[in-house]
Amino acid sequence: MKSKKYDQSLSALLNLDMQSKLNSILIILLTFVSTAVYAQSPPSVEAVRLVETPLIESVPLTGSVIADQQSRLSPQVAGLVNSLLVDVGDQVTRGQVLLSLDDELVKIDRDQAKARKLQADAEWQNSNRRLQEARELKDTAIAASDVRTREAEEQISRAARDGAQAGYQRLEAEVARHTIVAPYDGIVSARNVNLGEWVSPGDDLLGLVATKPLWIHFQVPQRYFNQVTESARVQLDLSNTNGTSTYGKIYRKVPLSQSGARTFLIRVTPPEVDESLIPGLAVSGVLQLGVDRSGFMVPRDALIRYPDGRVTVWRVNRSTANSESGKAVEIKVTPGISNDGWVEVSTGLETENKLGAGDLIITRGNEALQKDMDVNVEKVIDTRPPGEVQ
Repeated sequence: MKSKKYDQSLSALLNLDMQSKLNSILIILLTFVSTAVYAQSPPSVEAVRLVETPLIESVPLTGSVIADQQSRLSPQVAGLVNSLLVDVGDQVTRGQVLLSLDDELVKIDRDQAKARKLQADAEWQNSNRRLQEARELKDTAIAASDVRTREAEEQISRAARDGAQAGYQRLEAEVARHTIVAPYDGIVSARNVNLGEWVSPGDDLLGLVATKPLWIHFQVPQRYFNQVTESARVQLDLSNTNGTSTYGKIYRKVPLSQSGARTFLIRVTPPEVDESLIPGLAVSGVLQLGVDRSGFMVPRDALIRYPDGRVTVWRVNRSTANSESGKAVEIKVTPGISNDGWVEVSTGLETENKLGAGDLIITRGNEALQKDMDVNVEKVIDTRPPGEVQ
């Protein structure tokens, strides 16, 4: 009985082993067939058509939005903070009162000065009237010496009037200095004082920043100084544009190089339509510079870089001009300037395989190509490198 069960188990194991072998053989046959079929059909690739264009070099930049005006407001006189009319984040207009100091005593002095001014003015008017009367009676009823006396009195009273007027104006100005007003339209960026505090001239009480106009400041490597002109364009990458590119115009370059960083400053005018720019916002940009020559540029994906430093591209040698297939030929190139993902490529004078306008350079599917391998060009890109020389 045991022997019969043993024979059945052994037979099941043999059948299982035979099935596994058959499955393995089937997998090998399918792999072989697939490889054979694949070997018969050339791989599909994408390519770019070479076009000779004016070369543009792109220089990546990092900068920030700068307000045209930014101030720390301080009092002109010492005093006690009597009223504080704004807080951080408030929008203010030019001439708006932001803070005032206790001015009770100086206003009393001003009122006294005003009374003295009125008195001096009345005395001058009286002396001037008496002088005019004396001049009219000089030839008949009054001596010449009396006329000269009245002239001196008029001059004295006029000087007293002018002195009283100046004293009153000084105290008026001192009263005005007990308030801090906004020198321009902007936003309160800081508040460093509270009600009841004693402040002195020069104390940093409030911060004010203008929201318009705004500039974008970039530091550019000093080797580009002679190439940067006001007609050059700067492509801006703003965090609030959802990836869309906008362009700014160079307003001015500052001919001063920072010795430590070896850079110089350019001031860029941002697009006026962007209302979300705020001072201090970080901005990335690409400065586009013409290099006064033409050449060929290819997408960066077309380049094959080797550990020994060689750089090559794969060109499709088509049998006919309208053919969508051909043989892949590897050509050694020298990379040049880059522009937004595109790289200049050139071949030496002694190179037999030179690049020319209209050549198809493979951009996708070039990783596993071999010499003279047949390829099928599935898609051809005729797009030129981005940017243009202004």
